[in-house]
Amino acid sequence: MIFMKKDILLSALMLVGLGGCVPVEKVPGSGGEVIQIQQSTVGTFHELKIGVTNIIKAEYADAAGAKKQGLIAVLTLFIDGNPPQEKDFKVHAGQTIVMGKYSVYTEEIRGTSKGLVTLRIEEVSKPPAR
Repeated sequence: MIFMKKDILLSALMLVGLGGCVPVEKVPGSGGEVIQIQQSTVGTFHELKIGVTNIIKAEYADAAGAKKQGLIAVLTLFIDGNPPQEKDFKVHAGQTIVMGKYSVYTEEIRGTSKGLVTLRIEEVSKPPAR
């Protein structure tokens, strides 16, 4: 009976430990439409397509310029048009990027292998005429 209780306790501890293995960085935002995109897939918001190329642990500089160690998502943004626009961005949780008429706020980065990115997307103003 004692051995059985030890095995149950050990199993529970292993499950708790495994649950804590997925790194998560989250900076809640507000406004915009929330979309989640898994690594190696593409999400769409109107004519904006967003691919999550990679999620890695790396050093980055926050908005104040302080060096931090954490999760970075590599996003590829693509806007149909004439000419089409495409650009890669390395983002951390809490960072906003703007491309064309879209503002993309990175709310959460989860995991590294087959991870997930949660974004808040808003249409800002029309891009300036060229």
